[in-house]
This record gives sequence, C-alpha cells and structure tokens, in this order.
Amino acid sequence: MRRKFFHDRRQFLRGASYSLALPFLPSLPGGLRAQERRTAAQPKRLVCVGSQLGFYKPEFFADGGSPRLAQPLDAAGLGADFTTVSGLDHKGPTGNGHELVYTLYIGHVVRGISLDQFAAPVLGKDTRYESLQLCCGEAQQKASLSFTPSGVPLPVTLRPSVLYARVFGAGSVALRKQTYLIESGKSLLDELTAEAHGLSGKVNADDRLKLDEYFSSIRDVEGKLKRRRDWLDKPFPTPPAKFALPVEENVDGSFLLDNEDLMWDLMALAVKNDSTRVISLTIPITDRALALDGKLMSEGYHRLSHHGNKQEKIDGLLAIERKHMEGAARFLKSLKDSPDPDGGSLLDSTVTLIGSAMGDAAAHRRTNYPLLVAGGGLKHRRHVSCGEGALKNEMACDLYVTVLQRLGFEVDRFGTSESDLNGILT
Repeated sequence: MRRKFFHDRRQFLRGASYSLALPFLPSLPGGLRAQERRTAAQPKRLVCVGSQLGFYKPEFFADGGSPRLAQPLDAAGLGADFTTVSGLDHKGPTGNGHELVYTLYIGHVVRGISLDQFAAPVLGKDTRYESLQLCCGEAQQKASLSFTPSGVPLPVTLRPSVLYARVFGAGSVALRKQTYLIESGKSLLDELTAEAHGLSGKVNADDRLKLDEYFSSIRDVEGKLKRRRDWLDKPFPTPPAKFALPVEENVDGSFLLDNEDLMWDLMALAVKNDSTRVISLTIPITDRALALDGKLMSEGYHRLSHHGNKQEKIDGLLAIERKHMEGAARFLKSLKDSPDPDGGSLLDSTVTLIGSAMGDAAAHRRTNYPLLVAGGGLKHRRHVSCGEGALKNEMACDLYVTVLQRLGFEVDRFGTSESDLNGILT
C-alpha cells in the first residue's frame, strides 16, 4: 500500500524504510500566505567557517571594485548580502600563528567557548543535531573551531559521506546502506519516487520547482560522492621532479577542495531540511598539493601560502581561495533562493561568518583578520574598515556580539569583546 505524505512545520516524505526531510513548501496546507513570506524572519541560524591558512587580503577585502575573492559572490547576485570587515583581531600573542588558528571563534588565546557552541543550545534545541562540526580534509593542526564552555574541542566530521548519512539517514538508514546505494549508482530517492510524484501534485508551480531543485541537489551530491570514491583508488599524475611530496603522502588529503565542495552542498541541504541550525566548518592546514579542476597543483597549499609576494605563488594561492569562495557563494545563493517557514529567505534568517585567525600566512601574523559576514538581515555595507577614523573597534569579538544580538541573545559581551558593531551592521 502506498504510504501517504505527511507534514508539519518540518515536512517529510516517508518511504518503506525511512523518511526524508524536505525543504519548506509554502503552498502545502498550513503554509504561509505570500504576504507573510515576504516579511524577513528573525535570524535563527549560525554558520561559522574558518580557513586555517587565511585569505590573501588584497583580494579579500571588498573596499573597492570587485576583488578576485569577492567575484564569486558578485556573480551569484550576492553583492548586497555580505560585508567584509578589516582591522579586527584578538589582540593576543603574535608568535607562530599556525598554533593559534583554532581561536578564530573563541576570541581568546586561552581556553574558552566558541561562538557556535555558545549559540547552539538555544538555536539547535528543536533540531535533530544541536550543531554540526565539520572539516574538509585531514588537518595537521587542531582541526576543530568548536569548543565547549570548558574549552574542550569538539570532534569534527571529516568525510562527506558520513555527513550525508547523518543528514539523510538520521538513524533510520544505516551508513552501510547509504554507502551501498552510492556505490551501486542508486539513490536515496529511488524508494520515494511514487511519494514524490504524489507530493508534486499537491504544490504550486514555484514549490514544484523548489522540490525538483532539492531532489536534484541530493542526486548531485550522491554523484559527487560516487565519483570521489571512484578516484580514491586511482593514482595521481606524477608531480614535477622539483616538487617533493610529503614522506607519508595521503592521497585523500589532496582532495581538500573536493571534500569542501561537497561540504558546502551538504551544509545547504542540512539547513534547508532543518537538520541543524548551527554549523562550523574548518578549511584545514595541509602541506599536500591539492587536486584543482582534475589536476594536481605543482606546490602544496601551505607552501603557496608562504608566497613571499611572488606573483606566481599568489596566483596559485588565489586559485585555491577562489574555490573556497565559489563554494561559499553557492551555499549562500542556495539559502537566498529558499523560503524560510517563518518568513523571508533562509539567507535572511542565517548569519554566516567566513574568516581566519591567520592575518597573514606568509609571515604568520595574527593581526587584521580577513573576516566576512553574510545574510542574517544585517545592514550590509560591502566593506567596513575598523580600528581607524570614527570606528574604534579593534576586537573580532565585537563583531560576534552584534551577531549574537542579531540572533536574539541578550548579551553585551563575548570572549574578548570591548564593544559591538551594532552602529555599523544593524
């Protein structure tokens, strides 16, 4: 007997052996009226992304024109939805910056709670996962950006296939079964075809399009996972003789950008089906040469970050960092195109932070962090320069206080904050 579609504020399809959470579909019975959907929702989601090798700041800060690392955001129509912020850091020791990159969302150089974990018990209390901690590859340094109140780092999920199982399995479909589906070329959606067709007849054209896009996104992720598994057993091309591979080369570690690409897609799906409302993602330090557009780069990521102002190395570094921003742009655009059940878009109700506690990887400097905040209904200005002129803010945690207040927290301090950025961003 065919199983019936059921819905509540979180909408699902039920198959014979599992259920699949769906994005919000306003045209179903109980959905919001069009006028209500046009009203922006109170932000209630937080995404914290950190690159442990920083970003090349001359092409990161959007204080004029469209720098190379802002171009993916502009191309996705997000030019008015983000602000880069210069002049902020933690004002802590400036020794070997690599040893302290994990402090980005703590604000301390000593043990403390991270921004995402401060927010998670409140924002995540009604979701399957209070928070998700991700890392898009093997890390040489401390991989987690998420810390408990006592300063204990939370473990990270490294494998996109495991995140896929958590987002869509949720205990009702075993990882082993999902691995079988991926390797066999089948899809999690195959069992739900009849239910999906029945649901398509209950929604309007706009929601039918969104449903098709959601299903297509799942199939795309499954295809990427399968291709990634296929490549794991294949050797890389031989690198140039002048390039010395690490002693114990781990092929999987060179797939940082492929892993990251999948993580951005899975993060968007997790937000859309409300599996979680708090996510942290680490883009880790690695010495390995990265696979970029199907080819192995001639130098390792870490080595490229020590560019010495040599344009060839800077161009290689920017090629990697542009991939980071292309994933971010795809993630943010996906949220912008998706309605929030409480009004507005998912971008309106999600504050996303992207940055690094590495101000300059080439010199290991921990000053003037590259920071970007997007979405959340903030008053975006494209770029704000702090620590100079009328703006006296110097602490990265001043930005985090504004983020927390925007998320509904009645706080005026966080970490090493001295003030807030309310007058600029709200």
